[in-house]
Amino acid sequence: MIAIVFDKSGTLIDTNRVSKDLEKNEFHFYKSCIEIIETNPHLFLVTISTDPRYTFLLEDPNKSLAQSIKDLKIGYEVVFKGPKAIIDKKNILNWAEKVTIKEVNDTLKKLKKQFDVCTLVGCGFVGDSEKEKITHLVSSSGKIKAGVFELFDFLDSEGMDIYLATGDNPCSVYPLAKRLGLHENFVFPQVDPEGKRKIISNLKKIYEQVIMVGDDINDKGAFEEADLSFLILEIEAERKNELKNIVNYTVSEPLEIKNILENFKI
Repeated sequence: MIAIVFDKSGTLIDTNRVSKDLEKNEFHFYKSCIEIIETNPHLFLVTISTDPRYTFLLEDPNKSLAQSIKDLKIGYEVVFKGPKAIIDKKNILNWAEKVTIKEVNDTLKKLKKQFDVCTLVGCGFVGDSEKEKITHLVSSSGKIKAGVFELFDFLDSEGMDIYLATGDNPCSVYPLAKRLGLHENFVFPQVDPEGKRKIISNLKKIYEQVIMVGDDINDKGAFEEADLSFLILEIEAERKNELKNIVNYTVSEPLEIKNILENFKI
């Protein structure tokens, strides 16, 4: 038996991103959270477990983000961090008292205006454990990449079990998994890099071979742990260069994986 584990954003999904730098009061488009965090070792990414279209966009804009999270009983998780970031979830919520729902919603509205893609919507923020504050608000949406359904049909026909492990929030992950026909028990949302590595390690105890497919540095541990690995590399970036020496294959789109697997016996 073979298991294949996929990351989500940038791997299965063409992701649109908007971030707001709260210190400079500037919006940025396309920039990933990992790009933001790599500029400062004290930064970390938090994803919020909600579809903001049905929560934050309906809230009083003058309300604090922290109060909305508490009132609506919304979960949140740290899914990526710089090497010097110190995490205390209680402190994170205190910092969110200084951010208004209006600021969160302004970022979501920029996302809608810029990209006009309203599927798989998620939001979160970047915190700075040295400055003890939230520095960026982030939001994203996306659509399934070309070739993904054909790839999954092939993997299913080969009898492989398909898993999804991602840092993204459950409200965008489970709808995607449903569209792709994945079993709910094979889906792991809001997983940090070490969590991905552990998922691969645990699956290796069950399966003869475990394959990892990802697109960025947060997949490094999972790549190293897997028996076979694929890096989907749409955009060149310095942080991704080291991954090329770790993975077995570098591809530009998901369907290339099907072509490679067809050419040799796994």
